[in-house]
Amino acid sequence: MKTERMMTGRGLKGFAWVLTSLAMALASTGCGDECVDDFDCRDKGGAPSGQHYTCVENTCELTSNSVPDAGTETDAGTSTDAGTTTDAGTTTDAGTTSDAGTSTDAGTTTDAGTTDAGTTTDAGTTTDAGTTSDAGTVTDAGTETDAGTGTDAGTDPCESATYDPKLGTLQLQTGFVAGESAPLPSSSGPVGVTPGPTYSLYTVVSEGYSGPHALYSLGTWPQVSLGAMPLFDVAAPADRSPSAVLFLSSFVETDGQRVLTGYTKSGAGFPGSVGVYDIATPASSTYVSAPSNFSAGVVPGAFLINGGGLDTVSAGLAIYALKTDASPFTALKVGTLPPETGGSGFTAVSTNGVAMLGYYSDDTFRNEGRAVGPAAISQALTSGTPFVVADGPALDVGSNFVAASGHGEGVSVVRGDYVPPDYNFAGTDVSRFAFNVTNDGATVTVGARQPVLVYVDQCTRVTGLTAIGSDLLVGVDDKRGTRLVRIQQSPQVR
Repeated sequence: MKTERMMTGRGLKGFAWVLTSLAMALASTGCGDECVDDFDCRDKGGAPSGQHYTCVENTCELTSNSVPDAGTETDAGTSTDAGTTTDAGTTTDAGTTSDAGTSTDAGTTTDAGTTDAGTTTDAGTTTDAGTTSDAGTVTDAGTETDAGTGTDAGTDPCESATYDPKLGTLQLQTGFVAGESAPLPSSSGPVGVTPGPTYSLYTVVSEGYSGPHALYSLGTWPQVSLGAMPLFDVAAPADRSPSAVLFLSSFVETDGQRVLTGYTKSGAGFPGSVGVYDIATPASSTYVSAPSNFSAGVVPGAFLINGGGLDTVSAGLAIYALKTDASPFTALKVGTLPPETGGSGFTAVSTNGVAMLGYYSDDTFRNEGRAVGPAAISQALTSGTPFVVADGPALDVGSNFVAASGHGEGVSVVRGDYVPPDYNFAGTDVSRFAFNVTNDGATVTVGARQPVLVYVDQCTRVTGLTAIGSDLLVGVDDKRGTRLVRIQQSPQVR
């Protein structure tokens, strides 16, 4: 299962809206396998300290990390020692041929790592600890065969970096201004915002894969605070047992009357559901089967869902619509994804009605996005005849991307890529693409990429994007905490 989540419902601290984990999307594997290699296990989120996820017989399992060697072939000790005050090796050895001592020495109390430490190819003294054959001590411990901790045992550049109160180390680009900012509760997952003019915020809070998983109010912008009581159980009744393992989808979407959430499960076709919470009449809330649901957006009279099916309509990975303009709701397929689609992708709708509809491409091994005009969407909703997503113009993103949101008459995405050896996501920027609509909504032109926020380093990261009116609400996280920042276009470029 090739899954990546920009945001999850397990909280920004514990499961983090996971920009560090997402966006190859729910792939159509045709079986119930959870993974085919270790790469597919990244949607599990962060593993406990000292462990990592490994794909074993198509299941992601926790495995203890191996203890790194304290050197190379000329190592002055054994795997787990080699450098402590009273040892730096075993009594009779402390190394190999080019060891930290001689055959009659190499490991006594006054040698191999204390006041003597041997000859030139030594195990290191307190002021050395950084030569080629060294096992490393406190003042170094940062080379590839590191005997230290993490990625360095020295100073952390993020501790001394300069942080803007709103944007941290992110740099705002020409044409945009940072508006209000508000702290975000650490338990919050993805955030959805009503159309306005009063912007009500909603989020999903989850206590792990087994739940509970609930929709909460976050108040009204910019007075953000988590509601005292849950509004709605995200899990359908059949999936509320203590043994149920749910993978929450990375969206909370609202049309002002309803709030849409979703989740999937392991199994053939990745079964799942979307929940529709009725704001005015909670008793009218409902659940709809939606396998492989990955992203969603709002268009007049419907929710668009990028996934593997909806209710009784099953046609594989495609764009589906849940029509909400009549009761009961009806489902239909409205968009066909390209043949190179290897997984579902992102969905974002602009204020001029253009939908960016995404998919994971098996040709480029990236997320791709196409712009579909409002006329094509309206016709598909009316006629039931799907449009062809590939007929829309492509967004020239120029890299992978792991989140998308409407941003005025356009959309913004979080660009970057997964970096070896751990393949954690490293962001480069948030960029916007403007949409120009002509021919009564039938023709869309995509503008050139315009940077909004640029990463100077990885000390501050973007954890999520969502539209707030014609502006962009950006989730930001760093050592100063997690917060939402409203990004507005400068008046002269609106």
